[in-house]
Amino acid sequence: MGKSGLKTNRSLNYKIALTGIFGALSVVLSVTPLGYISIGGLLAITIMHIPVILVTIFGGLVPGLGVGLIFGVTSLVRTVMMGGGTSPFFMNPMVSIVPRLLIPVFTWGFIRLFGMIPKMPKVVTGTLAAAVGTFTNTFFVMGSIYIFYGKDLIAGMAETLGGNGFIVETLSGFGGFWAVLACTMITNGFWEIAGACIITFAVLGSVYLVKNKRSKLSKLEEDDDRNDAAKES
Repeated sequence: MGKSGLKTNRSLNYKIALTGIFGALSVVLSVTPLGYISIGGLLAITIMHIPVILVTIFGGLVPGLGVGLIFGVTSLVRTVMMGGGTSPFFMNPMVSIVPRLLIPVFTWGFIRLFGMIPKMPKVVTGTLAAAVGTFTNTFFVMGSIYIFYGKDLIAGMAETLGGNGFIVETLSGFGGFWAVLACTMITNGFWEIAGACIITFAVLGSVYLVKNKRSKLSKLEEDDDRNDAAKES
């Protein structure tokens, strides 16, 4: 087997390993309270989509789609086992699975786009991609719910925001989806984007810092070997 074949196998094994690791993390976050960060008992933001974003950054589109599928299926199974619970909308695969497959698509596309900019730091690109991926999740999940369960969604949000007729009319009127999306972004969306950016920045910063140290160490070792070889000759 040639060098190109070995490189291909290593790349494939690397992607399979990433999919397994981040897929397992996605399952853990989905089936335990670890998938939510509670702030002062007033706000709970989800981080369950972050493994999808990270595996897309590190491994590319295919591993991202794999973990996105795991995330979506896990959400569906959890909702079914709970009999709907507080989020019966997610019993519909078009709500629980399909939007999660779009997270890596938009994240990967953003990374490819910004990768064309010369000398753009990978940490910055990855952090911005986390914001895009998080917004993608919010946009398409809420969009799917609005398409299939618009009246129930509006009634539930109106009740949460005060339960008066004015709110219902506002959400049901012109640009109803955009009003629903705006309410979601104000209550949770922006916080989830901020959380995803912070976590992704920390992870990428740590990974690339370690890589830089290793590369410098390897270079020093190579220089030492060359100096030793020169002395022996």
